[in-house]
Amino acid sequence: MDQKQPDRAGNDRHHERIIDVASDVRSVLEGNRSDKLLRLFDYLLEKSLCGETPSEQKIADEAFADDSGTDGSQDANVRVYVYRLRKLIDSTFAGKSGPRIEIPVGSYCINLVDGDEPNSLRRLARWASASSLSLPVRVALLGLAVMTIGGLALVWTSRDTDPLAKTVAWQPFEGNVRPLMIVIGDYYLFARLDANRSNADAAPQLVWDRSVPTREDLTIFQMLNPTKVEDSVDYNQQFVSGGTIEALSNIRATIAKVPAFQGRSLRLTAASQLTPEMLTNSDIIYVGQFSGMPLLLRDPLVQASGFELSKGNDALIDAGNGERYQSDGMILTDERIARRDFAYIAGFSGPANNRILIIAALGDAGLKEAAELAGDPDQLLAIKADAKSKENGFEALYRVRTMKNVNIGATLILDRVLRASGIWDNSENMPVYRPIEAFKLQQANP
Repeated sequence: MDQKQPDRAGNDRHHERIIDVASDVRSVLEGNRSDKLLRLFDYLLEKSLCGETPSEQKIADEAFADDSGTDGSQDANVRVYVYRLRKLIDSTFAGKSGPRIEIPVGSYCINLVDGDEPNSLRRLARWASASSLSLPVRVALLGLAVMTIGGLALVWTSRDTDPLAKTVAWQPFEGNVRPLMIVIGDYYLFARLDANRSNADAAPQLVWDRSVPTREDLTIFQMLNPTKVEDSVDYNQQFVSGGTIEALSNIRATIAKVPAFQGRSLRLTAASQLTPEMLTNSDIIYVGQFSGMPLLLRDPLVQASGFELSKGNDALIDAGNGERYQSDGMILTDERIARRDFAYIAGFSGPANNRILIIAALGDAGLKEAAELAGDPDQLLAIKADAKSKENGFEALYRVRTMKNVNIGATLILDRVLRASGIWDNSENMPVYRPIEAFKLQQANP
């Protein structure tokens, strides 16, 4: 009995801390007047304090069962509401130090997070250790988390001034006191099962569909395509390419040299988790392929850039002269060993006068080279850094030559001033959301 008393007391203190921190989120929910989100939050908090992790079905049956005219057991909006609640919680604590709460991806429980460790870093570590993830993805994500933690120490301890600080890419970060947010390009995968069920032991086929970028989009896709509900299954998989991880390692070493980042908090988030609050509260560095770039960044960049991105995300097209810069991709043959990719670096002001730096490419080869170029003062000093580029932002495109998995050189093709005026006030003409578009076409042409 005596041995159990300390545990009970510890649990009580832990519960009191969760309730105290959760009160901040509850105040925001009450201010938003969203009865359904508030009811979901109270339900998950109660279950979490009891040590329970409810299923989607249980949430629908118990948390939403009182909705008039709604059959809780068939409530297809559970994931959507949990997604919205997770985003609201993240935004409530964005830029704040101290304890916070979170709803980890892939779980429906509320956890207390102590200290200043980035919420997104903990989420990434959980992705890496989740049993549902394939081994290569777990290894990649764990390596990413370790490199990011190592980067924190370097950023806070490095005191040497580097020529990078005066380049057009890094100089605009000087004088800012906002947190630095590194956004990494990632991809959502869902499982496609054998429709004929001919082999019950066959492993599911993991699918990356650009029109289904999140779990919530898969739910919408299933609602619009009822015949595919049983064949398309969420396995809670996120993919980060190996080239992205290598590029992140180089960027981590680069920011450690730039005095503008001394003493500033550094946080990591996946592109799929980027919120408008993060975009306005932080300086942003995006590291990833164009195909993994979130719309919150891609939309304004497309408006400002002189390039258009092809539908297949494998080429940049110069809007001025129509010239096409296409990646060779990963297809190699005995007759075609050397291949090419294109690296891209751009910098411009964010919606709250914060700074955004894009380090991107069409493929992994170009991305790794882009990260190296971003840390090479000689290459960056070759970019024009006049008054217009500093005011409106810049973009630079490099041709990358590779031999299998080895980069053997990069050449600056062009650099120019961005057309950044008004990009945060206007929405780019985006295509109709693809699942809905496909569904309408299917209905029109049975």
